[in-house]
Amino acid sequence: MNSPSSFGVLIPSVISESVGPRRETSMSRDNNPTPQEEPAPTPLVSAAQLSLSDHPLVHIPDGRFYALGEHASRIANSARGKSDNHLIGLLGEDAVAHYLHIEDRLDVEVYADGGDGGVDLPYQGATIDVKTVGRHRQSPALTVDAYKPLTADYYVLASRADRTTCRLIGYAPRKFVANAPTQLYRGEPYHVIEQEYLFPFCRGVDIQ
Repeated sequence: MNSPSSFGVLIPSVISESVGPRRETSMSRDNNPTPQEEPAPTPLVSAAQLSLSDHPLVHIPDGRFYALGEHASRIANSARGKSDNHLIGLLGEDAVAHYLHIEDRLDVEVYADGGDGGVDLPYQGATIDVKTVGRHRQSPALTVDAYKPLTADYYVLASRADRTTCRLIGYAPRKFVANAPTQLYRGEPYHVIEQEYLFPFCRGVDIQ
């Protein structure tokens, strides 16, 4: 049997494969294994199998775009980072919120460290962290900080398609991300999940 996910695709309840090494003995020793020890499901249909046109495109209206730009500037003024980079992240978050019809839940608080505690959006009792890449990135992977606790239930990969449009590529559950291999970038470790391991967003899905 398959159980429906919140994002419009099916997540298999039977585990077919895991990213990273399995430690099956931990399952028999402990009924509540840590994320690094628990096997993670892989998608029956991955984001990599969809053509570019099959991924949802979300347009951000000009008025909302300018409001997000002002918010990005406030974040940059209170913490490290450039406003342009903060804007890219906010556009991805807003695109996911629009897709799920929860625009009113977008976090517009400005935190002293520029962060958000690892959570961008609440949705149906779960939490979402959105990772957005800029334009001109071909087949980007979902990258998640491995030097911080994984606090969200789902991690989403979005890509900025043009100035006011984002493409929603795919997502992975927290336990899946925890099992993913890590790579160093500027001395810091990151979980890297390629699109072939991401559950896809689908165009034409009417989320209620």
